[in-house]
Amino acid sequence: MFDKAEMLHRAALLAGLTDYGEPSFEEALERLLYSAQHEAGLNARGIDIFHDEVIRLLSNRLVLVNEWKTNPTLADEDIERPLFILGLPRSGTSILHELLAQDIENRVPLTWETTRLTAGSGHEPQREEETISQTENEFLQIDKIIPDFKKIHRIGALFPDECVAFMNNDFKSMHFHVCYKLPKFQKWLDRSSFADVYRSHKQQLQRLQSRKRGVQWVLKSPQHLWKLDALLEVYPDAHLVQLHRDPVDSVASYASLVHSLRRAVSDVQDPREIGHEWAEYFALGLKKTMEFRNKLEGRNPFLDIPYREFMDDPVRMIGRIYIHCGRTLTPTAAEKMKYYMRSHPADMFGEHRYKLADFGLDLDEERERFQSYRQEFIVI
Repeated sequence: MFDKAEMLHRAALLAGLTDYGEPSFEEALERLLYSAQHEAGLNARGIDIFHDEVIRLLSNRLVLVNEWKTNPTLADEDIERPLFILGLPRSGTSILHELLAQDIENRVPLTWETTRLTAGSGHEPQREEETISQTENEFLQIDKIIPDFKKIHRIGALFPDECVAFMNNDFKSMHFHVCYKLPKFQKWLDRSSFADVYRSHKQQLQRLQSRKRGVQWVLKSPQHLWKLDALLEVYPDAHLVQLHRDPVDSVASYASLVHSLRRAVSDVQDPREIGHEWAEYFALGLKKTMEFRNKLEGRNPFLDIPYREFMDDPVRMIGRIYIHCGRTLTPTAAEKMKYYMRSHPADMFGEHRYKLADFGLDLDEERERFQSYRQEFIVI
């Protein structure tokens, strides 16, 4: 069903390039294809979507390798003191990322810049407009397939994108198990080193920075919670802001998101299985984060932001983040953030409704599962 050689050939034709660089990515790709074929339970539409996504990512990889070969000065781009937004999914990280993007001094990866790369993209305004338009059209198709998705998560070509998109190009990313049921692939991923992935992540930042600069990169993905050691190995001067929402609230919301995505590509999804799967995975991520933080020596790069305090007064809490980064939030940027909040309410596309019971989860059991984290970071 999924032939690696055929996909490599198709991507090469699409990109007009043939050099995939170091072959280390191939193990991840092979494991991904195996899980997709044997575990995901994909329907006909799901097969097409997955196939097209893999070819798109392989094409991205070809473009990235080619640009680094033809422009070695990209390595001279310094990525200084990047800010990483951490936190479980559904804990306010997306709206924080969107608000920080309102400050023109902040550099964020936009979705059109990360989704579909083309050779030479970013150099000519016409090519940029074509890429933005193509990306928007792809999201219109998603809206047709999953009409309620925008209630859960805002997407668009000009929205800030999670930097997990960079990891997708190496096929080592939690994105795949979110969109498709791939438990064996995800277990392998959890055991894998991510140092090479973050080095590739940095190269992709350098590429984007050569096109447009800012005072500071602002990046976001829940993936980082599971791989903080590799993140700080590659970005030792990074600032880390972690939002803390009660995981019992986050897990039900995220299970709803996962169920919506997987239901679009498979007819055999079990909401209860999804609920327990992601509750366990959240618990693992928080446990690894807490263990990492307890062993941390020297500079403490973390700033902790309670979800409730952030949602009560986002701009005030963002002021704290700027102080943490050694910067000052300007009145102009603060006003732009306030305007964005007014014009983009959380329910602008409708209310996202979900319950623990919808996913076979019990309130008391989930509170027990996350007890140590809740006691340390959540007022209970």
